[in-house]
Amino acid sequence: MAHGSPEEHQQASDSRTVRERSSEEGPSPYVPAGKRVAELTIKAVVIGLALNVVMLTANMYLGMRSGMTISASIPAAVISMGLFYGLRRIGVGGTILENNIVQTMTSAGEALAAGVIFTIAGVTFLDQPIDVVNTAVVAALGGLLGILFMIPMRRYLIVKRHEELPYPEGTACADVLEAGSRGDEGVKLISFGFLVSFVYMWLANGMAAFRTTLETAFTAGETEGFAIGGDFTPALVGVGYIIGPRIAGYVFGGGLIAWMMLIPLLITGGFVPESAADAALMAQANAVWDAYIRYVGAGAMIVGGFYAIVSMRGTIVDALGTAVAEIRGSGSGSATTGERKRTQRDLPMKIVVIGAVLIALALVAVPQVQVGLLGGFIAVIAAFLFVAVSAYLVGVVGSSSNPVSGMAVATILIAALALRSAGVTDPVVVLMTASVVAIAAAVAGDTSQDLKTGYLLGATPRKQQIAQVIGIALSALFAGWVLHFFHQAYGIGSDTIPAPQAGMMALISEGVLTGTAQWGMILIGAVFAFVLILMDVPVLPFAVGIYLPITLATPIFLGGLLRAGIDRYVARRDDEDGTLAEHATSRGRIVAAGLITGEAIMGIVIGAFYIAGIGNADGAPFPLGLDAGTQTILGVVALAALVGLFAASVLRNAPDTAAGNATDR
Repeated sequence: MAHGSPEEHQQASDSRTVRERSSEEGPSPYVPAGKRVAELTIKAVVIGLALNVVMLTANMYLGMRSGMTISASIPAAVISMGLFYGLRRIGVGGTILENNIVQTMTSAGEALAAGVIFTIAGVTFLDQPIDVVNTAVVAALGGLLGILFMIPMRRYLIVKRHEELPYPEGTACADVLEAGSRGDEGVKLISFGFLVSFVYMWLANGMAAFRTTLETAFTAGETEGFAIGGDFTPALVGVGYIIGPRIAGYVFGGGLIAWMMLIPLLITGGFVPESAADAALMAQANAVWDAYIRYVGAGAMIVGGFYAIVSMRGTIVDALGTAVAEIRGSGSGSATTGERKRTQRDLPMKIVVIGAVLIALALVAVPQVQVGLLGGFIAVIAAFLFVAVSAYLVGVVGSSSNPVSGMAVATILIAALALRSAGVTDPVVVLMTASVVAIAAAVAGDTSQDLKTGYLLGATPRKQQIAQVIGIALSALFAGWVLHFFHQAYGIGSDTIPAPQAGMMALISEGVLTGTAQWGMILIGAVFAFVLILMDVPVLPFAVGIYLPITLATPIFLGGLLRAGIDRYVARRDDEDGTLAEHATSRGRIVAAGLITGEAIMGIVIGAFYIAGIGNADGAPFPLGLDAGTQTILGVVALAALVGLFAASVLRNAPDTAAGNATDR
């Protein structure tokens, strides 16, 4: 899959090395700032729009069926490379930056799908029909708000904090595109990781040969409900490897506080929901987490979000100052924009501010939105807050673990409290307000990952932002129809598509308006976050660990430990210039990108089987019929094999390659 111009191929040989040893000005991009390469072309837009609709449909189904969506950036990049490779056979080439535009537009559909199915789908639990026009309007306004609010934060989060925020999927996507463009050893590494992950997930989810989720709950002394476990999939392990042991440890630490401290205390104290009172201990732990601990995580995220905004106040003030200067027509604003390098040009701040104002007015004025004046005001303020939170969080833990539903819960709590004081009793109003925020947060997280990819590749931010806007517009038009189709075909809330997040949002909306929300738990989370701030400990990774199931935090931590172990092993054998460590880091990140890609594409394949009605929809399309005990044992064996293959692929031929690189320099 070699793509791009000869100059791109020549640049590739040392771009990764320079990137890893980034200077104070940041990493050297794959395509230099002074070089013009085709980006936002007609063929890139057409391919991107087609894949956008496919990813939107697949993720809406998968999200309502399993409660989680898949990150579309890397699968889109791989599919795009394949399509451009086929086009080259007939004389139509494609550059690496065109590939980047395709994945940018495609991932917009996946991001918007997450926000829609986690919130708007909840109206069906309130005995309301799916309104196609309403869904399209809310999705478009929320998605555009997410893009616009992310633009002023790009330089701070992606450029200035490049070393601190790895943006796992964004970095992995850049690795995928570079490896495909070079056509060298990187392709073999990507292909190896992809194949391992693809086969792993097919055996697990396609044939139910083994379990990826291994969990247990136990009692210690008089205390019941200690729970631990993990959904050990290749993508989550790969994300943990990319973000490293430090951030992965924070996320896991939050999970331990929730599942090994708070949940046992609540279960032992008799705070088990009635529906799970007679269930197994693990089921009780899950019920307590769902009924109480999520609120603790939401409270921590609210405080952490405000703290993130305060920490970014200088950047935000500067961005708003630039916008005001441009709107007033002062020469400085536009001159500065014109003098910037190609790789530093965003959409003009004038467009950002005017666009945000128009969207805020539309939220109030357009009747299909159904939020009213107060709801519109809350939606805009909360969207600004949680766009910053989301853009930061995906930089830490990746899009796959971005707790969009947690931000929606926090918005519901704030909005419902304010609307209730104003006499609003309709939970649909609360749900629509939260929908705008959830969609904005999901889209902002995706946008930041895409902009990170572009930053590493040397793309033009403005062109990526335009591509994202086009992708969101198309996704919004289709979202209502797709949601309506699935509701008519299966029934949202049915066994086939239970839509757990949507049901929870509807329940919380009613609960707050009727005075049954868990405000005490929210306060506990807020106090916990405040203590972490006083201790100068990152709040949001801990909050994510509390809010997410322990089954997500554990495999991410395993990936971080794998990174630490490989780094320590390599450090003992390395020479003074760190060549071997650099080599291992590069290989590991590329293999991790392959793992993420393989699982994501297999998720689409499984979803296609479900949609087409092929195979058995109960548990897996083509189950082997193995008993639970055998599946668990094979799951442990498969996990050990996965870790072993990962480590072997990273360390294989390391001394020879490192020596060769040292000689070349």
